[in-house]
Amino acid sequence: MEEIQEFLNSFSGTSHPEISFSEIMENLANGNLTEILKSYTEVLKQLLFSELTTNSELIVQIVILALIGALFSGFSGIFGSGHVSETGFYVVYLLTMTFLAASFFASVRIAMDVTGELLGFMQVLLPAYFLAVAAAGGALTSASICGFTIGSIGLVQSLLAELLIPLTRIFMLMTMAGNLLKEDMISKLTELLGNVILWTMKTMFGVIVGFHVIQGMILPQADALKNASAMRLAQAIPGVGGGLGAASQIVMGSGILIKNTAGAAAVVILLVLAAVPVVKLCILTVLYYMAAAVMQPVCDKRLVSCMTGAATGHGLLLKLVGYSLALFVLTIAIICVSTNAVWYAG
Repeated sequence: MEEIQEFLNSFSGTSHPEISFSEIMENLANGNLTEILKSYTEVLKQLLFSELTTNSELIVQIVILALIGALFSGFSGIFGSGHVSETGFYVVYLLTMTFLAASFFASVRIAMDVTGELLGFMQVLLPAYFLAVAAAGGALTSASICGFTIGSIGLVQSLLAELLIPLTRIFMLMTMAGNLLKEDMISKLTELLGNVILWTMKTMFGVIVGFHVIQGMILPQADALKNASAMRLAQAIPGVGGGLGAASQIVMGSGILIKNTAGAAAVVILLVLAAVPVVKLCILTVLYYMAAAVMQPVCDKRLVSCMTGAATGHGLLLKLVGYSLALFVLTIAIICVSTNAVWYAG
């Protein structure tokens, strides 16, 4: 618990509200979910308005720049100066690329930071959580799943940091470079690269979640059989068997309550950690699509395609963050629900 709280305190500040793991567990145990929602809803509202204001200014600047370029190209076309029109387009396009590249690489940093925070939280959470699973009667489940889960987190971290996010940068650069020319030369390669990023993340998600589902169907039942046998033997002791059986049920029930509360608190914290970056990426994706829609009637189709590609790139970052969040939430939920069998069978 102390290591978990120290980790949460290490980055609580302007980008995240202050988070207390023990306070969230206490509110969940008492059924005060509304208190948790009230604590973070106001922060998210303020963030939503601030992000809309900040990013709207950037999008408006890009749209105005594109409209000026379209107006310049139109006047040049009227007077028959095709070379001037084309030169004006390249100047506007390069300026637009500068804005888009700066915005996208800032979004890449957001995605890397949030995935790092989610992975770091899981690394400090899992040892304590699997200890709670073992104390609740799931010793076999805890020992079998712990190693794979920690190893899978390392795999996710490596893939995201070393492969998928760098490929997303390349996807964005290819999108901007491909639209610079009139000929459609690398659009299919760019599309293939985007699909490779999504296929890799989906495959990793399916393998890890599938493993936990399969293990959750077998190992908790083995723990339940072991616990039931031990409880029956204790109850068979003459004189004190009934008291031992009742005490065992109380202890095991308390362990299950602590385990489930800790799992629910971990899910809440994962959602809180990801809420701020997800809102930012969602707003940017929507604003870029809106900007492309506004530009399409009057601007060169290559500028519109570049703006649409920026929206697609932000959508890829959003999906990477979303898959990481869903993977960790489902991992905790499956372990939490499946290990409840050690109590019911007892």
